[in-house]
Amino acid sequence: MIAAQSPTTPALNRALILLGFLFCMVAVAEPATRPLNIVTIDIPPFGMQREDGQLHGIMYEIGNRIAAQAGFASRNVLLPYARTVVELKYGRADFVLRFDNDALGEAAIKVAPIFPLQVIVLAAAGQRLRTFDDLHGLTIGVMRGGHFNDAFAADPAIVKYPLSNYQQGLSMVVSGRLDGLIGSDLGIYTVAEGMGLTQAQFSQPLLLGEQHFWLFYSRKTADDDTLNRLKQAVEQLREQDAYAQIVLRHARATYLRKGFARPPQR
Repeated sequence: MIAAQSPTTPALNRALILLGFLFCMVAVAEPATRPLNIVTIDIPPFGMQREDGQLHGIMYEIGNRIAAQAGFASRNVLLPYARTVVELKYGRADFVLRFDNDALGEAAIKVAPIFPLQVIVLAAAGQRLRTFDDLHGLTIGVMRGGHFNDAFAADPAIVKYPLSNYQQGLSMVVSGRLDGLIGSDLGIYTVAEGMGLTQAQFSQPLLLGEQHFWLFYSRKTADDDTLNRLKQAVEQLREQDAYAQIVLRHARATYLRKGFARPPQR
């Protein structure tokens, strides 16, 4: 005799099918809805904190705009320059906007360029830096974990002094404890302005070329869909002139009127 089918079996089957469908939908949607974890370098004017605790800054705002343009929610925190690499290496952060270095290449994928800044060496007034060779024998402050110029980094005749931030480096330059400071023109000059320093306290800067800020994405958390969406977002914001607008909102103040060079805009 064939056993009678339980009257609840068809309803149970339909419920299981529905649950399976919903599970698949959630699994497909999860990569697109998971908030991206962004880290921003804790260096004015790229990442800063106001007295009320609110975060802002050029790269802080651009990182948030890129995530939103790509359709992602995001969380964004400020971290010391070298720490950003560690967070990407272990997948605790998804992306950062900053200059390249060897450690970043191992931890993250170079996704898209944001815009270039000039790399300079700035010395105290009275120090003449006309050519690269003038750096030989000098002690130059460099951000810990920073790689601003290949020739500079590889030259053993230049003594590199590790720094935590530009403020420390500028203080040591004007007090005579460092011969010079290497970094981006926008970063150095903005911090100098905030410290109340003037261009008269420094030499003419030695220009070493340009470096691009890039979007670097953690190799631990990357997937093709997310990377493609972020690439498209970077280009869409460039076409909208969004980067120049954000830069000028932070950099059009007094340091431009003091004669410091306007940052490149692309």
